Amino acid sequence: MAESGLSIGLPDLQSAVGYYLGYGSTVANFTASQLLEVTNLVQSGVRRVYYPPAATAQTVGYEWSWLRPSETLQLTAGQWEYPLPDNFGRLIGTLHYPASTYVPPISIVSESKLLDMRAHSDLVESPRYAATRYLVSTGAIGSRQEILFFPTPGRSPLLSYDYEAYCGSLTDALPYPLGGMQVAEVYIESCLALAESRINDELGIHAAQFQTLLIDAISRDRKRGAQNHGRMGHNENEWFDRDWGVPPFPIYYNGEIIT
Repeated sequence: MAESGLSIGLPDLQSAVGYYLGYGSTVANFTASQLLEVTNLVQSGVRRVYYPPAATAQTVGYEWSWLRPSETLQLTAGQWEYPLPDNFGRLIGTLHYPASTYVPPISIVSESKLLDMRAHSDLVESPRYAATRYLVSTGAIGSRQEILFFPTPGRSPLLSYDYEAYCGSLTDALPYPLGGMQVAEVYIESCLALAESRINDELGIHAAQFQTLLIDAISRDRKRGAQNHGRMGHNENEWFDRDWGVPPFPIYYNGEIIT
């Protein structure tokens, strides 16, 4: 699949920053020290778009829809621990069984709660609860996570879930920042704004332009993403006795059946 002609990649951002710093716009002509300086500014500028600064009410804690990929997890009967993707940040929402199974989503609870369940029962059937936890790391690689289930799976269904993804640095092999052409100008102004502040010790026109474009991009992204109204209740302490493999299943509110 071809990339949009209006998308920008690592060379474009390096060229824009290099020109601003007075090194010219031809990346091949940069000295080694100039290229390192420019590339560091670009990587920081891209990272700042991925995780926007809390400069306004619109940007506080904002999470882009394009940083929430969907993934699947194949369960194996008898196995209750599974590694998560290397770029896994956190779960968004719940884990879902295939629609054809008529099994409700798996509730997310704390690690301690799930381990307490496992300590009191060795039940084997369709998992109802899950928890994530960090694996031990030596520092040779970044932190990785795994997901735990209770009860222990008795079958091998394919689960689906959404998660917040961590992103790597731009490289020659992977030159395009996420988000596509819609946020191309945001990346450019973010990188130039960092050059303003770090090299020239000032917040100038590029810092202002970055904030304007960032707020606009967030507004557009909100229109694209589904609205999350949160859960209707807190049911991690509840227990379900029903055979979930037989439709239809009931609707719960705060652990009580309402229909």
